[in-house]
Amino acid sequence: MRLVDVQTEAASVRVSRTAITAPSSLQTSRNALSFIWTGLHSYPAIAFTLLSIAFGSLVISVTPPLRGPDEISHFLRIYSYSRGEFLPPAEVADRKGIFVERELYDQLHFFAYAGEWFATAGEKHVRYGQVIVLYREVDGRIDDDSDQPAIFAPFAGTEGYTPIAYLPYIPAAVIGRWLRLEVPGLVLLMRLFGLAAFTAVTAYAIRVSPVLKWPFVLIAMLPVSLFNRSVLSADGAALCSAFVVTAFCLRGARNVSAGRLWERSVWMTLCSLSKQPQIVFVLLELMALRFKERAQRWRSVLIVILPSLVLSPLWVIAVSAEIAAWRLQKDRYHPPEEFDPLWKLLYMWTILFIFRWQYGRRLPTGETDCGQS
Repeated sequence: MRLVDVQTEAASVRVSRTAITAPSSLQTSRNALSFIWTGLHSYPAIAFTLLSIAFGSLVISVTPPLRGPDEISHFLRIYSYSRGEFLPPAEVADRKGIFVERELYDQLHFFAYAGEWFATAGEKHVRYGQVIVLYREVDGRIDDDSDQPAIFAPFAGTEGYTPIAYLPYIPAAVIGRWLRLEVPGLVLLMRLFGLAAFTAVTAYAIRVSPVLKWPFVLIAMLPVSLFNRSVLSADGAALCSAFVVTAFCLRGARNVSAGRLWERSVWMTLCSLSKQPQIVFVLLELMALRFKERAQRWRSVLIVILPSLVLSPLWVIAVSAEIAAWRLQKDRYHPPEEFDPLWKLLYMWTILFIFRWQYGRRLPTGETDCGQS
């Protein structure tokens, strides 16, 4: 009986120790997670960097080559910049573009048609892996006619984008051409460069902003923002540069050091040149100052916004960019003057005048449209 009692007590002691040990391990895990979360919450720029790299890499891996929005057009513009061709090097049938090697043209053509086939064959359970296998089998060629040394490829609207919009992609394209990468590998390398660069710039904006750090993180981690950082696009540069400009203006509005003058001028210029409509961000420099300060600090304001006001219109004139014109010409022919801004304004004014004149004649005096109906 004595031996049995001792064993029972030992078993009881073992159970007690296990019961005590389990909560302590769980508590340790909770404390570790709490410590990590507190650290990330205190450093939103670091939290954003980790999230952007993790989810951006996932987007890159699951998005097939050249299946981003207008990614083939962006690829061609980046490729032309990597060859040192800053202005559109060729024009055929009023379409600006570039002459590329037959091998590259065949690869781009293959992925363009394969992408459409993949998008419309969902009911047949086609996987993009089958497209890659087919690409390896045919070596990216769509026919055997290799007599033509170079083929014209239109930019299809990307001729209006400056090199600023593609700054991370251009060195990646140069490296890829030096390594003789094929289109899938070259696109992957360019995407990775873009994700790293745009994540770093956005993290810098979050760090220097005096307020709204977590709203910056949430906006930058929206699906559309993440996707544009992860594929070939001009929107990644436009968004991250807009973050930096906004952060500097918030610092000025809160009487915090708004950065050195040349630094604000550089970022404002980069922002306005990444996409032409972003020239509107020059107004933020005025919003950061009180009304009385604008007259006193007009020289510094001019230094910040003048490069944007000069360079952005000059670029549009240099490339003769009418991005949507070719899309309209595909449906039916439009005379060249219909794309002239002054002609458009005069046309709208004339239509408005004729409409008001005829509409006024039809209505009796003192009778409104509602009364007539």
